[in-house]
Amino acid sequence: MADTEKIEITDGILKGTTWSTVQKIIRSGINTVGDLARQVPSQLAEQSGVGVDTCEKYISIALEMISEGVITAEQYWEKIKNRRKLTTGSTAVDEILRSDDDRERGVPGGIEAQVITEVAAKKGMGKTQLMHMLAVNAQLPVEHGGLGGTVAWIDTENTFRPDRIAQICKHRGYDETKMLRGIFYEKVYSSEHQLLIISKLPKLCYDHNIKLVIVDSMIAQMRSEYIGREMLARRQQLLGDILERLSKISQSHGLTVIYTNQVMDKPTPYGDPVEAVGGNIMGHKAVLRLFIRQGRQGARIMRVTKSPYLPEYEAQFIITEAGIEDAPSKKEKREDIPE
Repeated sequence: MADTEKIEITDGILKGTTWSTVQKIIRSGINTVGDLARQVPSQLAEQSGVGVDTCEKYISIALEMISEGVITAEQYWEKIKNRRKLTTGSTAVDEILRSDDDRERGVPGGIEAQVITEVAAKKGMGKTQLMHMLAVNAQLPVEHGGLGGTVAWIDTENTFRPDRIAQICKHRGYDETKMLRGIFYEKVYSSEHQLLIISKLPKLCYDHNIKLVIVDSMIAQMRSEYIGREMLARRQQLLGDILERLSKISQSHGLTVIYTNQVMDKPTPYGDPVEAVGGNIMGHKAVLRLFIRQGRQGARIMRVTKSPYLPEYEAQFIITEAGIEDAPSKKEKREDIPE
């Protein structure tokens, strides 16, 4: 991420602009050059009240400030190879999220920053449990597998539980009050409200050092509001808008973005009988896609189903009072796992 992306927009930063107009853009929630550069003129105009032509001009100025032009693949690799990784709490799961280069350099695996990650599963498989674990881990120092920042939790299914955060902290010896204060929660009442919340994320990230954004789940509201084939195009357009905004915010603020997704039965005699919902838009926007299924003796199995650099490996984990942990080996005996 270019250093210019994090530059605060103040008077004189954007050459050739009018400060009174720039202030309108700032009041709409755009505080950094990187955020401004990634805006869509028509959306920014609607959000700020500034004319579309003016927004287009200001976005172009910001783009010139952050753009590095053409670079080599080697230069790009130097930019992204040290992206932060967020531990899941399970070393086995972290390991399947670890590239060969990470292993050679002794870098641990985990959920990668500056991309969008999807976790899909049937109900009761532990998607939300994993999100609670990540909300705690994200606040840990980087050297302990965390992100050293706070968390934004966008709740569409009324599944967030502060008492679960407190329970995890109690069993891991963390300060539960500090952890709870580091999670900024907002409940979603409709799909349009979900879009509004995400449009305000840049300011929240700027004001509170947000390093992890959780959406649980991404499409719940839309599935209940946009019913029937005649509504599908509108739903997918809204979904694409939300995912694109999240992708841009993750890049401009160096965020880790993760969302849960529902699944549906697939009437086919071949392959997996379930698949994640959301269609091609969801499939293309998520850089990393993970799927959880039931394992033996209460364990869960996490599988990589899409990644530009990871094989489709899988790993077992368990859910305990302490959150997400490694499944015990065959030689170990755990009282909390039924025979």
